[in-house]
Amino acid sequence: MPAAPPPPTSPGRLGPLGIRPGEHAAVVAAFAFFFCLFASYFMLRPVRETMGIAGGVQNLQWLFTATFVVMLAAIPLYGLCSARLPRRRFVPWVYAFFIANLLAFALATRARPDDVWLARVFYVWLSVFNLFVVSVAWSLMADVFRPEQARRLFPVIAAGASVGGLAGPLLSGWLVGPIGLTGLMLLSAVLLAATLPGGAWLFRWRARAGA
Repeated sequence: MPAAPPPPTSPGRLGPLGIRPGEHAAVVAAFAFFFCLFASYFMLRPVRETMGIAGGVQNLQWLFTATFVVMLAAIPLYGLCSARLPRRRFVPWVYAFFIANLLAFALATRARPDDVWLARVFYVWLSVFNLFVVSVAWSLMADVFRPEQARRLFPVIAAGASVGGLAGPLLSGWLVGPIGLTGLMLLSAVLLAATLPGGAWLFRWRARAGA
């Protein structure tokens, strides 16, 4: 006599990686969100170092100081904006702002590839970029996933950041020859833009789930 089939998975039963039924699509979307975000950022890290050195190694200490001062101003600005704007609007606005920044840097670098001050501004700017886009991403996830879900799912979602953090420098190394620094900035902007549909979908998923 053939064995009876296993009972269907109950709505509350944990599946692989601690994911419950109905959460898989959201986890995939969040994983992809972080992959694109961190690939976008880490692709720019080698660009930043190259542009920082362009101004002279002896001047790096001043770039560190400038970065520190700008970050002191950026942190309260981030807190103010985050507190006053609903996350559903704040996330796309912040990302659209930095996408526009990347496009502007790409155009400026193409027009003036040897501009030392442009390189210095980009060096400092990337730290602000990192602060805002990563902080906003985790704020989005905290809004989308309930605390119980966050404890189970954030390790899986954070793996997307790890994979993206590995992919970004690899892509940068492979593509800097064919497309140059300008091309890397444009590709970074494309990857950052790719997070926007996923973020919007996650908010809709949370709304459908009745949170």
